[in-house]
Amino acid sequence: MLRLLKIEWLKVKNYRAFWIFLILYIGALVGINYFAYYLQGQLKTQVPIELFPYNFPKVYQTIAWISSWLLYFPGMIMILVISNEYSFKTHRQNVIDGLERRQFIVSKIMFAVILAITLTICCFVIALVFGAIFSGSTSFDGIEYIGYAFLQALCYLFFAMILAVLLRRSGLAMAVFFLYGLVFEQVIGAGLIDKLIFGGNHYVWYYMPLEASDVLVPMTFGNKIFYADAPSQSVLLVVCLVYILLYCFFAWRKFETDDL
Repeated sequence: MLRLLKIEWLKVKNYRAFWIFLILYIGALVGINYFAYYLQGQLKTQVPIELFPYNFPKVYQTIAWISSWLLYFPGMIMILVISNEYSFKTHRQNVIDGLERRQFIVSKIMFAVILAITLTICCFVIALVFGAIFSGSTSFDGIEYIGYAFLQALCYLFFAMILAVLLRRSGLAMAVFFLYGLVFEQVIGAGLIDKLIFGGNHYVWYYMPLEASDVLVPMTFGNKIFYADAPSQSVLLVVCLVYILLYCFFAWRKFETDDL
């Protein structure tokens, strides 16, 4: 396992796009939250302090929700890392050099998990810093949203992984990744499947691949407004885990059965 991680690290440590998108994610997460935090500070004397999302315990949900909008950066990392293997034929060379096919895809799965852990640690640290500064104390109430952020990151990264394995071309995979996440999922789930098949009463879009993880981390104070009819968190957790397992299984089977 450590050998596989070392191989992945050697592939990305000098890869400029990897560092650019990772820095963009972290920089945007800090910058957006600093701007929002500054505005909250300006309104501090006008709004009851209990309503501020940078107070504990709401700060964890705030950071996780803002992070959810930035997961397209890590998703692009995942697509580029995998599609480059096909473009430069390094996946074939790895197998020729003795790496089993299953080891190759396992290394990508492990890379996604490590990347998701890194993103989650960033969310946790930023939440602690902003929460401590704004509240003047530290609390771990509401920290479950950091766990939801980890699961959400896995959903996005593995979705990007299966797109890269299926499509092989980075440009096409990125286009599908963005269009599906921002447009098609709502159109397909809420517009077509739910309304045309179920009459608009079953809220099928809550069970769509990315929406299920998005509902786990709703806008602060917005879950009762926007997702009042959503399934329970335990149901959504199961749905997300099922999708993650399916992504890994189909990526595994696709790579094992395809011609190199």
